[in-house]
Amino acid sequence: MVRVLAFSNRKGGSAKTTTTVNIAAALAEKGYRVLVVDADAQAHTSISLGFHPGDTKKDLYSLLVENESIDMVLHETYLKNLTLIPASMKLTEFERQYSHKEEVRTLLRDKIKAVKSSYDFILFDTPPTFSLLTVSVLIASNELYIPVQTHFLAMESLAAMIKIVRQINKLYNPNLKVKGIIPTFYTSRRNLTRTIIEEIRQNLGEKILLHPVRMNISLAEAPGYGMTIFQYNPGSNGAHDYSKVAEQIEVMR
Repeated sequence: MVRVLAFSNRKGGSAKTTTTVNIAAALAEKGYRVLVVDADAQAHTSISLGFHPGDTKKDLYSLLVENESIDMVLHETYLKNLTLIPASMKLTEFERQYSHKEEVRTLLRDKIKAVKSSYDFILFDTPPTFSLLTVSVLIASNELYIPVQTHFLAMESLAAMIKIVRQINKLYNPNLKVKGIIPTFYTSRRNLTRTIIEEIRQNLGEKILLHPVRMNISLAEAPGYGMTIFQYNPGSNGAHDYSKVAEQIEVMR
């Protein structure tokens, strides 16, 4: 059965997109059929997978607003087993036009149903805000993974995400569960980093903490070349860490 994963955090700068792209690549490398849906108008996930806004007229906006067939918005990437529904700035227009229409919140879930049987994993990247698209993704997903920068202010956004999940559970999707928290920009030598990790452990439990992703310049450089970390620098700490996180996600149920 397909697993539908959301990578989300309402705070920007948490490495949400970097995490989505590289976990998708790691799972595809293992032979799983993976679909990535870029639900962020900035289209950084699309860019990281070699697509640029304007490269194609068929994207997530086409699916949600123009009633395009989902088969027409699926794009193969340079990675075997990895397919993309790209984003574009047109998604800001979707937010503006439809944010007041409650019935639209389940539209993404309904559209994705048509291709669920074709994939082992569907991964969503979301905007760094609590927006219509973020809500739509959480309604469509079963598993939520929250990348958390190991800084003090990140704890506030983590608490807010937990509250949002409870609201989604109550109103739309009782099956959505927070499955993992991924510490990012991790530096073990910093006291603050260790404090944040310990606070998460005490409040949410040991099992929810996944392998930390260390600070690594290659992770920042790779998107500029339209590559994942595994193509850009497979021997880097970033590649090692995301491989470990993917292994943990792979065996979760």
